[in-house]
Amino acid sequence: MNPFDPDEIDVRAVFFPPDHGPIEVVAFWFQDYARSLVGGREHLTPKGAPHFLMRLTPETPGLWRWHWVIRQRGRTTYLGEQYLRVTPAKGHGFLRVSKRDPRYLAFDDGAPYFAVGENTGWYDARGTYAYDDWFGALAKQHANFGRIWMSSWAFGIEWNDTGLGNYSNRLDRAWQLDRVLDEADHRDIYVMISLLNHGAFSTVFNSEWANNPYNAVNGGPLSTPAEFFTNSEARKLFEQRLRYIVARWGWSTHVQSWELWNEVDLTDRYNSAAVASWHAEMTARLHALDPYDHLVTTSHAIFAADPSVWKVPGLDFTQLHYYADTFPQYSNLSKTVMTWTADRSAVTGKPVVFGELGVDSRGPAETSADDPQGIGLHDGLWAGVVSGDFGTAMPWWWDNLIAAEPNRYYPMFGSVATFVARVPWDREAFHAARASVAGSSRPV
Repeated sequence: MNPFDPDEIDVRAVFFPPDHGPIEVVAFWFQDYARSLVGGREHLTPKGAPHFLMRLTPETPGLWRWHWVIRQRGRTTYLGEQYLRVTPAKGHGFLRVSKRDPRYLAFDDGAPYFAVGENTGWYDARGTYAYDDWFGALAKQHANFGRIWMSSWAFGIEWNDTGLGNYSNRLDRAWQLDRVLDEADHRDIYVMISLLNHGAFSTVFNSEWANNPYNAVNGGPLSTPAEFFTNSEARKLFEQRLRYIVARWGWSTHVQSWELWNEVDLTDRYNSAAVASWHAEMTARLHALDPYDHLVTTSHAIFAADPSVWKVPGLDFTQLHYYADTFPQYSNLSKTVMTWTADRSAVTGKPVVFGELGVDSRGPAETSADDPQGIGLHDGLWAGVVSGDFGTAMPWWWDNLIAAEPNRYYPMFGSVATFVARVPWDREAFHAARASVAGSSRPV
């Protein structure tokens, strides 16, 4: 039995809240672990036997009825009805595009949200312990955002050591993401989870195609990376992965969004029509699977790439990525954040955030040499505040630059977080203004 394939076994719980119709929550295959840090490296030890588990975030207080439904080999089994007493929530709920001002985000209860944070893409040898430090340092400054990749070398649940469609060999990676989201909840940090990175489907940019289980050489259905967007078997397999991801992590109010792709335009033989069609299908599938309707986004490396993707109805907000060394004609970092935000907002009418920003894309050493005082990071954070973005521009090199010089960089997040705290972003109708200076011409 493949516990990840709903055609083989489908376990779910059906809930009946007191005020509306049923909610179906898919269960997922789970293995618990205990973690330890030995010699600076994380070790995970399995605890107990793997089993199906279900997670729920009820949004209505009162007495709920519920029961299990198990479908296997053409038979459906209904287990006995049970009851769940739900007390009023203490948190703000899930993040949405604001109904008051669609440039910004707000919580279910109407509280404003402005993202202050950085990329925190993957861990080092310390595994989840690294996030204890990074999220702890951000939370100390009252920052509230991180961006994580489900990459093959970190949180990815499907790769050449699993094959396609069965994630048993990477349940430890899934548990790590559980642990990091628990830490995010504890620290009040909201996480964008990037589901696909470009290198897995590229033979040019950070290529991992040779090891990709979708590659026909490894027994997969694809002769070329570009076929991922059009091949029916690949689409079905990825939809199955989406089902597991939503079942396992969709409960979390601290999942800020699902990001379908990191820099999709760096995949091989990029085809606008195919990529837009794929995004339309997968965003619709994500929203259908997700009972909490988390925000969905994607990203490109080139800021002007493909408005047809940005305009896909299921994409709730759009991103920009910018490194000063790759666009020398846009050397003024702050001005670039302002200008590109205005342009993107005008084209899409959707919220905008700079998902990545840096002085130098080549590495932390080059970044430090180009900008030893961290002015670029500082200016990017503040440019996001005054540009109409819903967050700061999110810096890269979190582990080997920012965390390596914590006294220099982390307080920069704190000053911004203090400034934006309690500002009702979606109620102020902020707009661009021109500055002017007037003074006496008499000598002083």
